[in-house]
Amino acid sequence: MKTLVVVLLAGFMLVVPGSGGAHAKTCAAPAYPSVNGRYTSDIGAKHLSCAKAYKLLTKQYECRVKNGPEGRCVKLVMHFGCYEDRYSDFYSPTFVSAVTCKHDNKKVTWSYEQNKTVA
Repeated sequence: MKTLVVVLLAGFMLVVPGSGGAHAKTCAAPAYPSVNGRYTSDIGAKHLSCAKAYKLLTKQYECRVKNGPEGRCVKLVMHFGCYEDRYSDFYSPTFVSAVTCKHDNKKVTWSYEQNKTVA
């Protein structure tokens, strides 16, 4: 009976994943593609190189400004689904956005500030 309990516990420990997940690396924010905005934080990249995170960031920027200064990108970018949480005072000439893009176990996060009238 003790052997069965030990075997079951050993098997359970092999199935349950460890609690220490992979941490996102921090990449320095690149130059903003437009003079009318700026990145407000470093880029967080999980299971992705900084170079690929920068490429995703640039592609997402290009996609969203096609729809004007306050445009949004509502399609997949490099297979990533991206969403934004935007914050702005009604009278403020700028908005701040926190962006999260995910694909499988990959995740990239950043934030930016942009002028509402000129991309």
